[in-house]
Amino acid sequence: MMIAWPHVSHESLPWASSAPLSVRARAKQPTEYESSLVPGIAEAPPTLHPDTLAAVDRATIAVTRFDAAQAASTLPLTPLLLRGESAASSRIEQLTSSARRILEAELLDTDGTGNAALIVAATAQMSAAITSNDPPGEAAVLHMHRLLLQGSQPEIAGRYREEAVWIGGSDAHPVDSLFTAPHHRHLPVLMADLQSWMRRRDVPALVLAAIAHAQFETIHPFVDGNGRTGRALIHTLLRHRGLTVNGTLPLSAGILRSPDSYFDALTSYRAGNIDPIVRLIADAALRATELGTWLGREIAEIRGSWNEQVTARRDATDWRVLDVLIRQPLVDVPGLAAELNVSTANTGKALERLEANGIVLSAQVARNRRAWRAPEILELLDEFAEKAGRREVPRVEAEPPSR
Repeated sequence: MMIAWPHVSHESLPWASSAPLSVRARAKQPTEYESSLVPGIAEAPPTLHPDTLAAVDRATIAVTRFDAAQAASTLPLTPLLLRGESAASSRIEQLTSSARRILEAELLDTDGTGNAALIVAATAQMSAAITSNDPPGEAAVLHMHRLLLQGSQPEIAGRYREEAVWIGGSDAHPVDSLFTAPHHRHLPVLMADLQSWMRRRDVPALVLAAIAHAQFETIHPFVDGNGRTGRALIHTLLRHRGLTVNGTLPLSAGILRSPDSYFDALTSYRAGNIDPIVRLIADAALRATELGTWLGREIAEIRGSWNEQVTARRDATDWRVLDVLIRQPLVDVPGLAAELNVSTANTGKALERLEANGIVLSAQVARNRRAWRAPEILELLDEFAEKAGRREVPRVEAEPPSR
């Protein structure tokens, strides 16, 4: 007999909008709303259908092999996978930009609310998630959220919310929303409970990560950035459990294949059915290994063609520049010179020769600032995003951003 998973219930709470409203608009405001009561899961037994467990086993084997392949690779695949994963996670939130614009924003250290800058921040967040050796918990969650929003919304970055948030429905109030998160007074207990779940060792890694993600999204502890932080949390958990220790698994790229199924699975989770979200994360992980393997083959092919195009001597700086361009396909002279520990004069000459060889292109990216880009790598990153985004047509009721 399958044991039911704890499901969300509701409590009625008084509603009073803090937004500036006209007398007429305020008269139309509701006086109460239904807020979610989210149960704790720290010691709950995750009972799954045999087909779901089989999918988890297949995905676990594939991810283990993919991670081992990254460790054995002579090419720096992880930085590009990291960029691809961050862009995919942002795309789920309807934040898109070209690889070139993202890299330019990173090079110029651009803060703000533009899509490229937000995706750069998501990359910093994801990098922290895949490299952290700290035990997963509240401190890690707050740190990742701070990295994500410190440049665009510093007033809420790394801070739990103190207001109501909801998904769908009216902008003015949570009545008739698709989902209303629990009242903020519950957050300390719920986040402590989630931390206990994340540190369990008796649950398979993918199952643990899938349920932790769904519980996190149900708690919705922040005013904004819950989705991206929740997906970064999956990476932290997979690393902590030893499933991904050598690089990045482009899991969000796998989710992009069917965003409707992703949001439906979160809804099912809140109703007490964990199979859909676990199966979806397992399938996304399997898809991620396929996308990552494809990206690795394409990078190797590009690197091989560059070897044939370079005309410089084997001891020239040009060859070292190629290694950097694989992982950082847009550079400027000062930054590249510092990384290679070579003079700016020699670095500039190497880039000029590589431009003559047809490997890089130069352009002014800011006043008195010139950069060189490897168009083949940038095109590959855009192709990766397009490949990941080949998905089912979204339904109009797909989960919109929270308020």
